Amino acid sequence: GVGVSVHGHFRVATEKTVFAMPETAIGLFPDVGGGYFLPRLSGKIGYYLALTGCRLKGRDVLRVGIATHFVESEKLPALEKDLISLKSPSKEKIADLLNSYHMK
Repeated sequence: GVGVSVHGHFRVATEKTVFAMPETAIGLFPDVGGGYFLPRLSGKIGYYLALTGCRLKGRDVLRVGIATHFVESEKLPALEKDLISLKSPSKEKIADLLNSYHMK
């Protein structure tokens, strides 16, 4: 799922989020999506994740640039409702809404 979803404009993480590339933990290489985005993460964190199969949780997913927003999981139903109720959704309107829920 990460190899496909990480290329979206918006990626929301919560305190329950776990990022993992389990194939790398057993010695296989990441899929084509992972192979593209991992080396492009800041610093060498992408290489580290690809080589070790290490898992990231919650805010760490945001810190390394995999998630674009962090929202408390209890607020997800309200966020979903607000997203659905956008009259004419655009990137800007969605970004504004996500920013209003974003926890720093």
